Amino acid sequence: MTSHTHGLRTWLLQRLSGIYLAVYLVYVIAAAMQHGRYSYAEWHAWLVHPVMSIATAGFILAMLAHGWVGMRDVILDYVHVLSVRLLLLILVGLTLVASGLWALRVLLLAAG
Repeated sequence: MTSHTHGLRTWLLQRLSGIYLAVYLVYVIAAAMQHGRYSYAEWHAWLVHPVMSIATAGFILAMLAHGWVGMRDVILDYVHVLSVRLLLLILVGLTLVASGLWALRVLLLAAG
């Protein structure tokens, strides 16, 4: 694999995840504005609907991928000491994995 191909893939991942994040947020905001005030039961029922749960899980995955590519690129571009760069990449990766697991737990508990 060449670095050119790798750069194209990360660029595409960043753009596609950004589009998904924008579409999801526009949908959620429009749905909330159209409906007006939600009770907790209505909000919960809407969120645990299978289509919405899958869309929300996709949103979480897209946000994690988008965050990883963005933070990785910033760290690689601006941190020049190899040991500090590696430490920061590990910390960002662990933070994103922990955040993803926490979000998955929240979705599963809401559905259960």
